[in-house]
Amino acid sequence: MRNLLLVILTLISISCAAEDDGRLSVAAAQEPPVQDVMVNTSLSGRNILAGNVYERLLSYGDDGVEPLLAESCSLSDDGHTLTLTLREGVVFHDGSALDIRDVVESLNRWIEVYPAAEKMTGGALFEERDGMAVITAETSLALLPLMIASSPQCAIIVPSESLENLTDGGLLFGAPGTGPYRVDAWNEGEKVSLSLFDDYWGEKPEIEGIDYYFVPDPVTRRLGLESGQYDFIDTVLSDDVPSLSENEDIKLLQGSENGSIAVVFNKKEGVFRDIEMREAAALSADRDALMRACYGESGYSVHTDYMEAPWSVDSSLDPFGKEDRERAMAILDETGYDGEEIRILTSNLTDLDKIAVALASQLESAGMNVSITMLDWASFLEKRRDESSWDIYVSAMSRVMLPADKAYLSPSAPGGFNDSVSLEMLSELNEASDEEEAMEIWRETQIRLWEYIPVIIPGHYSTVYASTADLEGVDLFDGYHFRSAHLSRQGVI
Repeated sequence: MRNLLLVILTLISISCAAEDDGRLSVAAAQEPPVQDVMVNTSLSGRNILAGNVYERLLSYGDDGVEPLLAESCSLSDDGHTLTLTLREGVVFHDGSALDIRDVVESLNRWIEVYPAAEKMTGGALFEERDGMAVITAETSLALLPLMIASSPQCAIIVPSESLENLTDGGLLFGAPGTGPYRVDAWNEGEKVSLSLFDDYWGEKPEIEGIDYYFVPDPVTRRLGLESGQYDFIDTVLSDDVPSLSENEDIKLLQGSENGSIAVVFNKKEGVFRDIEMREAAALSADRDALMRACYGESGYSVHTDYMEAPWSVDSSLDPFGKEDRERAMAILDETGYDGEEIRILTSNLTDLDKIAVALASQLESAGMNVSITMLDWASFLEKRRDESSWDIYVSAMSRVMLPADKAYLSPSAPGGFNDSVSLEMLSELNEASDEEEAMEIWRETQIRLWEYIPVIIPGHYSTVYASTADLEGVDLFDGYHFRSAHLSRQGVI
């Protein structure tokens, strides 16, 4: 009897292990503020939902822009008409078939809620023509496919019915997508669970399901990985790299440059409406010290250009890109700065507050009176909208594929952006006939922006992640994704 009981317990253990091995447990550094990735630029939202639950018509990969839900994409000879044909056999998670009405209405909503897309298209919208989605604009649409494939406010496709039932937060929870995973549950403040969609139109991932736990504390994430509670953890702090690198059961994953730190000035209200005050602040900043405060000795590079490769511009051309404390103090004297309080707004997300503290110290050493407000991420995003409450905010900005996707270069962005010369140059960039021409225009635009100083970019970061040794194939482009990943322990008993 005792032996029989042991056999039963063993079989139960094996069965549970096999079931558990099909799912991935992830500790995410933050919970998305909203679940609608079409209206929100949160990288956490894209990591969880974009590509997993919701898909775009086009994707961006090693070979550039490629069809996804679209079968093909074509641009007219004059560059003013873009035509997208729809892939057949695609169904939403609720079993309804994807049709051209869903595509047209989803894309038009994206244009309406995403200022960069509206500017790119000149306000033109898609329409159905012979079963295809077609847009004709007075402006050039040569860069629109890249924006559709890569914009931080995602051009996802959802059923037209879902767009008729929007809330203040956007799409209702559970709005069907076409991705390889569907949402099983979303417990606010705790986790979101995804499982494979049986009727997915494409090649299914090997990972049967993913549980994303919201774990803002980096120590808790690390301890959870070391104990086996998590298979993958988001954003490893530099202090934890040495100990994790010595653990044979764990591997560190280092992405390429996947974003930048931005010190954004309030150009609508307060002292930094004065460009000379922005010059003084820029000249007070020790960029390497700011990045080191957050990332330690690794995981970042110091260059002040706004874009990552292939759009990078030589930052030695930045006239205010290097610390010059004496020059900063001289400018402050010339402006007649009288000690008015400079309020820095920041978040405690992934040590961003350490950058704010270092920045405050540098500005104070040049003679400025500085205070800091530190909030959790959700409260920070809310406070940032109140432009009367801050003069500088410090944030991480994820990598984008087009300058037009840089949120702080929009006149509607918190803090404003109203340099008519730069805006005209950005419009010319949007009108470029191809990406090569756009990059040439961007070089001159970047030089102009360094003179106008809407932001200080101290440097660019490369996020470090960590996983168990048996997790392979994680995609680290633009965040982290598991569509091509697998656990080597899967199927092994």
